[in-house]
Amino acid sequence: MKATKACVWDLYNGAKQYKVPLFQRPYVWSRQQWEQLWSDIGEQYTLRESSGHSHPARFLGSVVVVREYEKNLDKYVIIDGQQRITTISIILAVIRAFAREKGMSELYGQISGFLKNAPKSGEGQYVVIPTRIDKKALFHIFDEDYVFDQDSRIVECFDYFWWQLDRSSDIDLNILQQVITEDLCVVYIELDEGENPNQVFEALNYRGVPLEESDLIRNFFFAHLESQEVAEIQYDILWKPMEERLMNEQSLISSFLRHYCMKEGRFIRSGEIFEKIHRRFQNASPEVINNLLEDISRASQFYRTILFPVPEEGDSPLRREIKKALFRIGRISNNEAAPFLLLTLAALEKEEDKSGLSEEHILNIISCIESYLIRRKVCARSDVVYEDVFEILCRAANESSGFLTSEETSALLSSLQAPFDMPDDDEFTDHLKYSDLYQPESQNLLAFVILERLEDFFSSQPRGSEPVEAYDLFEGESETWMIDHIMPENLSDWWKNHLGSEWSSVHPDNLHRLGNLTLTQENPAIKNADFETKKSWYGLDNLLLNGTMRNIRFWRRYQIDQRSGVLAAFCVKIWGMCESPIVKPVELYEKPEVCMRQGEIPKKLRPVVLTVAGTEYPVKFWYQVLETTIRVIYEKEPKKFDRIIREYPAYFSDDPSRYKSCVGSYSFKSRFGRYQIRDMCLNFVRIIGWSEELWCLSCE
Repeated sequence: MKATKACVWDLYNGAKQYKVPLFQRPYVWSRQQWEQLWSDIGEQYTLRESSGHSHPARFLGSVVVVREYEKNLDKYVIIDGQQRITTISIILAVIRAFAREKGMSELYGQISGFLKNAPKSGEGQYVVIPTRIDKKALFHIFDEDYVFDQDSRIVECFDYFWWQLDRSSDIDLNILQQVITEDLCVVYIELDEGENPNQVFEALNYRGVPLEESDLIRNFFFAHLESQEVAEIQYDILWKPMEERLMNEQSLISSFLRHYCMKEGRFIRSGEIFEKIHRRFQNASPEVINNLLEDISRASQFYRTILFPVPEEGDSPLRREIKKALFRIGRISNNEAAPFLLLTLAALEKEEDKSGLSEEHILNIISCIESYLIRRKVCARSDVVYEDVFEILCRAANESSGFLTSEETSALLSSLQAPFDMPDDDEFTDHLKYSDLYQPESQNLLAFVILERLEDFFSSQPRGSEPVEAYDLFEGESETWMIDHIMPENLSDWWKNHLGSEWSSVHPDNLHRLGNLTLTQENPAIKNADFETKKSWYGLDNLLLNGTMRNIRFWRRYQIDQRSGVLAAFCVKIWGMCESPIVKPVELYEKPEVCMRQGEIPKKLRPVVLTVAGTEYPVKFWYQVLETTIRVIYEKEPKKFDRIIREYPAYFSDDPSRYKSCVGSYSFKSRFGRYQIRDMCLNFVRIIGWSEELWCLSCE
């Protein structure tokens, strides 16, 4: 290869053509890059205008090309630098348009010669041939036909530099053209015949330089097909539709390709996809690559359904329920289940030839996944294990017939042990009743999912002869719904009187719990309204979630506890346990696990003795376990206690009267369920740097 310094004039002068190969990304520069380039041009313009001659060149970066020989035309394939060349071409086109408007015919003709080759026709007339996505817009600009039928980065770039010139009425277009063509330079690298441009592209853009892996993977696949002609056909048929399904977002396409590879049951980190594909398929035949492209294109349809599960006309009721479940999964997770869901949805396609799964089976599988994720989310279980869990499921599916049945999926999830296990009904209920479902300063997607699903469940139940209209997640009107605290976040005098003398403790203890939350139409005016006003407003919603409100006279601790328990029971029914067909032996609890640091906590067990740092403390109630743990830590590690405050700011207050339980100058919330209390105590111990072995709870 040979490398030289070249100015823009050198790149454009003469009969030349630069073609962006199929494998490269489309034009992606945005306002940040345009502003920087325009700033550089402005500085060079000021220097040239003030002195009347050129100044030291300003380098834009590198341009790497490989030459293709053609009679009467120097053709080059751009390996690196298409963003720079495309942007410069657009700026020149804008200057040309202003030159024409001002009657500067010589400048107009000179720039036209930079942008188009005369007397060529067809694509041969254009100096720059961009990717297929950008061709139409860029050719409109070169042809001075400024009617664009779609938005694109090309059009945005044209509009940006048009705006810059339009607002700079005193700018000298001849000097500006000289700055761009003479003062802006690149390191021009031309590859010798026989050098592999694909390897150069990979070396420049992958090794040590972050780049969306989908660009490299596209390059790799299409370079392995029989010919460029075949590659272009397959690109149009298979790859381009896949990119369009995923909105041409290269980061999203890279994510899809990662999950596509992981459905074989092998975990792949982000940033390793290209390396894995390259190693596996570098010696594959064109036929194998073509079959792989067909499968990727087909899988992208399932991936779009996973990410955007919007119902379509003609969807069956079961398929609609499948999409609802996928929608809820998407809201509460980070798409860790995608590899397994790809396998599952592919099995639905095979059902036509009786080798796959029915819609009913698919719904059961996805519902089981949803239950697993919801239960763990409610019980504050870690989500770092999910990729391991779904790797196990994918591996089991590949060892079977390519997918798992609903019974097999349920059996596998129910057999998982800690820390991967699924919380049982007892733990799930405990967290639903006593933990804070609503989290201030967050989107509260989990709370929305639970409340919306409860309404959907109530609406689906038969009620006399008149059908009940279901709460529809996908209707545009649903965007106007909000989560409302029945007992409001800010208490008026009316509410303080209504709650009674213990309002200061009742309010923080119950405010964000499930029983105090509901859905209602968006109306900020009712957020802090009295209970009678709220009931009247809820009645206008016609939601079954609020159907019993009109019969309630008071809204205090007892009513919140009752509603929490009722709604928790329905949640247990909706998100049931994934059960194994193998009957497990009944476990006895006469000898509970020593120290109760993990495992189940049966309802009948009561705390007796808490041991912290070698000292035993008698306890009778669960809240005393939390109070004692906090007080011991405060006494023994006062300097480290602030770590706990920072980790749990919503549970501590420097107002001694806010909560019943106090330590030092703080009051703190101590009324939680037994599972939450145990988990919080152990986490407090970890936060201050103690070993879990220093905390032990005996129950009987």
